[in-house]
Amino acid sequence: MKQQSLQDSTSLRGRGAEGFTLVELLVVIAIIGTLAALFSGNILSALRKGDEVSCTNNLRNMGQSAIAYALDKRFFPVAKGKNPPAYESLNVLVSSGEGSDLSPDVFICPSSLEIAAEKDSDGNFVLDEDSCSYAWLGQRTKSSTSTDTALGSDDSIADKENGVEENHEGFVMVVYAGGDVKKVNADELPEGRVLPKRLVNQAGE
Repeated sequence: MKQQSLQDSTSLRGRGAEGFTLVELLVVIAIIGTLAALFSGNILSALRKGDEVSCTNNLRNMGQSAIAYALDKRFFPVAKGKNPPAYESLNVLVSSGEGSDLSPDVFICPSSLEIAAEKDSDGNFVLDEDSCSYAWLGQRTKSSTSTDTALGSDDSIADKENGVEENHEGFVMVVYAGGDVKKVNADELPEGRVLPKRLVNQAGE
């Protein structure tokens, strides 16, 4: 009896030393591949939804600060000159009391490729074309403007066929003078544009 138990134990140890057979490994790989195919779509969808929520919060924070600025100064923050780049106008907001609490991350949509500006030793920062992913007003606009006037939005729409690899696919998020943030599909934008009316990107276009 002891000899039989010893043989069984030896057999099990030998099996463990051999590891999985090729067939068993292939079965495991097939199962993993099937599960990945089933869940990858849901995971990507969840990630994109998360980016959309974060983008909405960014624009809402920018909009609220801009509205406070406009109530104090009678105009929304826009840099000097004709169609100044969006980041220059947003720097006007950042340097004001109303925008002083905004962090560099607020000016970056999670679905974009830009990198947040770095703060200096005093906690200040300056936006440039590489640290801002949002379009903004390109002309001076009074605080009394209609509540459905667009203040800012994503500065592009993802279009892999034309080499645009960043931002949301098929739509932009837009913040309005009334404080609302809405999703606007590409086919709802003015013909020939990827931005709402009055808004300009980092090149002032």
